[in-house]
Amino acid sequence: RNEMIQRQEWKDEIRILIIDNYGSVQLSIPFYHNKLTGKADALIHTLYVDTKHRRQGIAKRLLQLAEQQAKLSHVKVVGLEFDIRDTESFVLNFYLKNGYKPFNRTSKLLIKRLK
Repeated sequence: RNEMIQRQEWKDEIRILIIDNYGSVQLSIPFYHNKLTGKADALIHTLYVDTKHRRQGIAKRLLQLAEQQAKLSHVKVVGLEFDIRDTESFVLNFYLKNGYKPFNRTSKLLIKRLK
């Protein structure tokens, strides 16, 4: 596979963009107090795979690469926000199958402890 990983060091966070031919994902690692503080050390967002190339393991590979980059940056818990009203249920099932769990009953945050 041909993935490109771009690491951007900003004054208040690290942003990592991972792209391949059919999809992309972003990872943010904030250095400031925010709504994730005490829940997760980093946030995965904007995981996208082109509709023609779904169900081929691309999303799983991009998610694993984002988690790997998080670990390289000493992240212990990664999170992602999920709103069932805005997203199809197969997306939630994908995250649950990949080890993400709701932070609590009312939260839109799913978290995963990295090993």
